Amino acid sequence: MSSIPIKFPFKKRKKEIISKFQEEEILEISLFSNFYGIASKKYKQIRGNGVLILTKDEIFFGMFIPKREIKISLKSIIEIKTPKWFLGKTRFRPTLAIVFINEEGKTDSAAWEVRNIDRWVSRIDQIRTSKK
Repeated sequence: MSSIPIKFPFKKRKKEIISKFQEEEILEISLFSNFYGIASKKYKQIRGNGVLILTKDEIFFGMFIPKREIKISLKSIIEIKTPKWFLGKTRFRPTLAIVFINEEGKTDSAAWEVRNIDRWVSRIDQIRTSKK
């Protein structure tokens, strides 16, 4: 029986996502965050894993499958919450829920399950406060 090396299936996609930030400082990163969806798109979304990145200007999420990207400007953030439920979905852990003004000028929200959620909330608040 031969030994076949098993590679992490999303390794290439992770590198692709992170490479977009070579010119910017990454302040926080979650290499395997679970996306719960965007409120305005309702319940017909695919929940998926990907890389969540915080820079001094935005929160960026690159989903593994399907390839999808979400950008939320820190200037557009109204509130940060940590509910255990979002869009009827839960894993009984707090999620990082970002309430923001979307491109249509309406209030919207998106949520992710991340490790070190308290650090994420603190870092986002710290950056937003320093920009005021």
